[in-house]
This record gives sequence, structure tokens and C-alpha cells, in this order.
Amino acid sequence: MSTITIAISENLREWISRKTQSGEYADSSEYVSDLIRRDQERSAKIAAMQTAVNAGLASGVGDRTADELFETARQQARTAGSG
Repeated sequence: MSTITIAISENLREWISRKTQSGEYADSSEYVSDLIRRDQERSAKIAAMQTAVNAGLASGVGDRTADELFETARQQARTAGSG
């Protein structure tokens, strides 16, 4: 495992200290690593959403009404919820 050094404000250092003292994280490295992992997950979700938006835009204009689209979405949600 490699090491990096960062400079943070006193307020942030105190925040990290409270997180570790509460037992939520073993140490500051674990806390920062968790933040980075969460940021990676968030970035992946954003990229997937952007891919879906791009695909939607590329598919052109549909012929279904908004009501039809919402009904399809509701049916898919019900099906996904029952499985």
C-alpha cells in the first residue's frame, strides 16, 4: 500500500478525528479510503446514467405519449418489485 500526504483544515482534521473516535472508522486512512470508494461508485453511477441519457437522445423521438411512458414505467417497477 502506498502513502500520500495531504493538507487539510483544522475543522476537517477534527471531523475525521470524531469519526475515528466514535469507532465508525479504525483510523483516518480507513475513513479517507471509504470516501474515495464512495466517490468512485458515484462516478460510475453518473457515467452509467450519462450513457443511458445519450442512448435515449440517440434513439430519436418516440411516438408514445407521456401517460403511456409513465404507465410502462409503473408496470416495470411493479414487475421488478415482485421478483
